[in-house]
Amino acid sequence: MEVVRGQMVVLHAWYSPNSDISKNTVVWHFKGNESKQVINFSSGVVGHGQNEFTKRVGFSVAMPSANLSIYINNTQESDSGLYFCNVIIPGAPGLSGEMRLNVKVPPSPPVCTMTGNPVVKGNVTLSCKSSHGKPVPQYKWTKAAPVSEVFFSPMQNERHGTLRLSNLTKSMSGKYICRASNTAGSDSCSINLEVITSSNAGMIAAATLGSVVGLVAMVLFLVFILRRRRDTEEEIANEIKEDAQAPKRVSWAKSNTGSDIVSKNGTLSSIATSPRPRDPHQPNYHYPYSPISASDTGSVINAYQLRPGEANTLQGLPGYNIGGTPSRKHKRPPSTNGAPPQLLRSPAVANPKRTEGAQPQVPPPLTVSPPISSSTLTRMGAVAVMVPVQSQAGSLV
Repeated sequence: MEVVRGQMVVLHAWYSPNSDISKNTVVWHFKGNESKQVINFSSGVVGHGQNEFTKRVGFSVAMPSANLSIYINNTQESDSGLYFCNVIIPGAPGLSGEMRLNVKVPPSPPVCTMTGNPVVKGNVTLSCKSSHGKPVPQYKWTKAAPVSEVFFSPMQNERHGTLRLSNLTKSMSGKYICRASNTAGSDSCSINLEVITSSNAGMIAAATLGSVVGLVAMVLFLVFILRRRRDTEEEIANEIKEDAQAPKRVSWAKSNTGSDIVSKNGTLSSIATSPRPRDPHQPNYHYPYSPISASDTGSVINAYQLRPGEANTLQGLPGYNIGGTPSRKHKRPPSTNGAPPQLLRSPAVANPKRTEGAQPQVPPPLTVSPPISSSTLTRMGAVAVMVPVQSQAGSLV
């Protein structure tokens, strides 16, 4: 017996009883890949096996009955196989029968493809294939438009579903339909064939190649722009770094009050001014700072003077002795023409000997001339100068 998948099937069976049928036992078995009990009737009760037939199988008539037929709903391909019906009669030989069921499957939707170059005088092969079907489907190709046409062997292979078209012409362009069919059903697919000339093929190939080349050129151009922008940003950053200059040493206005000490890195670490010689007739002020400024208009830096007995922070600076007092210099006698006295270097100071490696430069100590009054400086053409202050970072404020 045959049935299409998904449909209902009835397996017919009956017998002629010679005794009370209510005492008889009926059992249906299925033998496929393995043996399974489908349904049974015993002692007035219908029973089912715990398998895929549960809820899909039943007796066609009410039991007990001499009609032992059963039905199977929603048949599956796996239901194909051999079915056995056994009747057990108390005190008598049993009865049995068998029946084969074949569940057929219609072809799955086929897929149409084309291989070859569809140009004039070229060759192509149209293929059609269904992934499933029971029994194995057969394939037939037909041309639907613009003119219907039927193909035969050897152009068409119904078993493999191929159609070979040779020496193509423009008139062979159109819609081709493949139909896959078996005893359970059929399905179809189609493909459009357009035969083109060689010049059209060249134009299409050139257009495709041009599109690819244009896309590659666009990508390369974008990469070039991005790299150029990055290089430009790096060059601007390097130019800013090269233009930036380190803080320079500030040229302080020199006055006749002493020498200013600046640290080697160009920042103002300390400023010390040599104290002026004290006038013996001047009263002795007991203040940490001298009330007399180093100069009236020449500098805004006040001289610093310690009281006797205090710790001297100027010890070790150039121009000062171990005791913190300024080293005495040889003075040149005042000029006879009324010019201000000139500063002379001490003869005791010798040129330092050269040593290997970089050595800190220490300015030679200078002698201090007597103070000059503001009126004298004005007659000499002196101009008041404001000395800028330098922060530790080297900038002027």
